Amino acid sequence: MKRKFSNINLLTELGKPENHQFLAEFTARKYRKNCLISAPGEPEDLVFIVKTGRLRLYLAVEDKEFSLAILEPGDIYVSHTRAHVTALDQTTLLEMPTSKLHAYMVSHPALSRTIISVLGKLLSQSFSIIDSLVFKDIRQRLTDFFLYEATHNGRECATGIAFTLNLTTSQLAAIVGASRQTVSTIVSGMLKDGVLEKSGRSHYCIPHVDLLRNYPSS
Repeated sequence: MKRKFSNINLLTELGKPENHQFLAEFTARKYRKNCLISAPGEPEDLVFIVKTGRLRLYLAVEDKEFSLAILEPGDIYVSHTRAHVTALDQTTLLEMPTSKLHAYMVSHPALSRTIISVLGKLLSQSFSIIDSLVFKDIRQRLTDFFLYEATHNGRECATGIAFTLNLTTSQLAAIVGASRQTVSTIVSGMLKDGVLEKSGRSHYCIPHVDLLRNYPSS
């Protein structure tokens, strides 16, 4: 699953001189790690932009959770949906009533197009996640996740591509839509087979990208 659903950073856009007045209309609010920020049926109707930290966006059906995206600094979302939003880290959000955002978008079409583009990317990713859950097994979803991390957040090192993953096994399991035990077993197999290496609690390395990419079918 992709963690970053858009390459547009709204913090950068709002930092432009023409948007300073609009940025000042947001209220900054801090949330602790693992805090439930938004859930279906809540009365608040807010739009928020992630300033710092990360949020997990997911659907909850009975006792199962299906992650849709990881929201990172610069991402935007609204509270009145069927999805749950929780903080993966200590997080600061810039919040505003949705009605106020709508009014501003009417008078500022350039920013309106940017916001619609970001939300469109999220919708597109939601369909991709559904496709992944239906047609890919857990081993493939985990492989895709590690490859994405290496490509977008990794750095070359002497032994391959290194990246840091600040997620517990339970959080990783929730992201790929599997049980903690299943994810732990598959990751242990990857480490044993040498397609993935781990040093410390959250530091990983992929020695050979092609070997990991072909791992699900090996």
